[in-house]
Amino acid sequence: MKELWNPLFEISKSRSFLALNAFLCFLLVNAIVSEANCKKDLSRSKRFELTSSTRKLASALDSTLYIDAFYSSKVPGEYKARLELTQQILKEIESAGNGKILLRFYDPDTSLEDARKAADSGIEPQILQKAERGSASVKQAYLGVSLRLGSKTEVIPVAFFAEQIEYQILSGIRKMSRSGSDSGIGVLKTDSSLGTQAPGPGTGKDTIGIFLHQVLETTVGEVPEIDPEKGDFPDGLETLLWVGSGSLSEAAKYRLDQFLVKGGNLILLGKAMEFRMEGAGNRMGILTGGTEAGAAYRHPRLGDLNSFLEHYGIRIHSNLVLDPDHSLPMGPLVEVEPGILGRAPYPLWIVSGKKDRTLAVDSDYTKEQENLLLPWCSSLELIPDRQPNAKLTPLVFSGEEAEIRSDQVMLGEKQLSRIPIRPNGGPFVLGAILEGPLLSYFHEKALPKGTRRESFLTRSPKDKIPKILAFGTPYLVSDILAFPEYGDIFRDTNIPFLLNSIDFMEGDSDLSAVRSKQSLILKMDPISVGTENLISILNIFGVPVILSLYATLRIARRRRMQPK
Repeated sequence: MKELWNPLFEISKSRSFLALNAFLCFLLVNAIVSEANCKKDLSRSKRFELTSSTRKLASALDSTLYIDAFYSSKVPGEYKARLELTQQILKEIESAGNGKILLRFYDPDTSLEDARKAADSGIEPQILQKAERGSASVKQAYLGVSLRLGSKTEVIPVAFFAEQIEYQILSGIRKMSRSGSDSGIGVLKTDSSLGTQAPGPGTGKDTIGIFLHQVLETTVGEVPEIDPEKGDFPDGLETLLWVGSGSLSEAAKYRLDQFLVKGGNLILLGKAMEFRMEGAGNRMGILTGGTEAGAAYRHPRLGDLNSFLEHYGIRIHSNLVLDPDHSLPMGPLVEVEPGILGRAPYPLWIVSGKKDRTLAVDSDYTKEQENLLLPWCSSLELIPDRQPNAKLTPLVFSGEEAEIRSDQVMLGEKQLSRIPIRPNGGPFVLGAILEGPLLSYFHEKALPKGTRRESFLTRSPKDKIPKILAFGTPYLVSDILAFPEYGDIFRDTNIPFLLNSIDFMEGDSDLSAVRSKQSLILKMDPISVGTENLISILNIFGVPVILSLYATLRIARRRRMQPK
């Protein structure tokens, strides 16, 4: 018997046999891996990796979610790789559903029945441009997804970008799971709040129509304007968004105070400084390099705002913070270093980040956030003893090298460059959160005329936790951020932060991780002169030294092998 196996034993000792087996094992492992979800995103942003939000929402599904993906197979080559990555992420979402998510792919290019299903689902073909040498052509392609949960459906007409597909799917699930049309959110309307009109000719620095109508209302439903001067707040209102400044009558203060004391939430993006632009229009020409671009001065309504806000432990100062080390490069191309063109940092647009610890790392509101852009921000002063039963926590800071400038502040790049930035007490608090039972603004004051004493609460009930999130800038979601120069930052950084903040205030954190995963503003970190010199030396001498060492070792080895 042993003699029969001897030829096989002899073959197994052959190098060719071992090489063939290694190659076959490689093919087998490759085939297994290609069918498994074992992708890992090693980039710093993690944009192509599923977050915990998918598992949270999948575990909460009360019925099977059907994902019908309509993707054309005959697409130009430059689109195919991205499309395959999107399809792979959809498969990962199905796997994360643990049987509660069913994914079905359809190819309208090869099946008329699939094309009909796409049309019935409300998915129309998109126009793709195919570039070739010396010519260009267009092609229609299906790139949409239809979601069905119970009797509700949601259509994503364009589900092409892999870095956005997870959020698109989870947002669709959230919309279908929401009961009723009442969002529970309102926008406070005062005499100095930012405009809320739909995007159009008046869109600019002092409007928030893009965020309100194209983002918030498409996510949560209708968001009404609430005028505190015209009567009681509507039932079901949970969160108020106040963007700007303004004065309130005693009756309006009472309505807002009682809303908070009874457990309501307030997001205040306060306006402490008023701008005077010179020939720049509403589009922010102050960043075009003009020498007389404009100035900022104390807002006339700031005193009225602070007289109410200070009762809750927060004061917004009439200044602007300049932070040269944590600011956004913008404006025209200039020579930032000898022989190097770039965009100069604009110190009035501050980029706070987790990496440099200018975002609080232990708060639910900021722990998932990589960066946050704060244009033209004033500093906050926190007064914790005004509300002893509530917790007042700073969330966003400037850097230590920041400077605050008060009274009249020049805004143009050339204007700012004439006066060196001198640190004067940083880091400064730019955003904070107050959480916990509140003492009423009127607990030691006379109630407004016509108020019923029996409905007045001097302090919050034990089972209610009011929250006030305050920032020293109203431009966190200003329409000016939607312009092409800053659109990506607006979409991937500031909008997710504010949507997450609204969810956290209402006790919901399901989408926080998926919204925040794109909030990274990647900046080039400067390297030291010593590191530059070391890299230059290695480039010049590294390869010759390695080759010389290799040659020396090889010659020495040959000499040892020569017979004596």
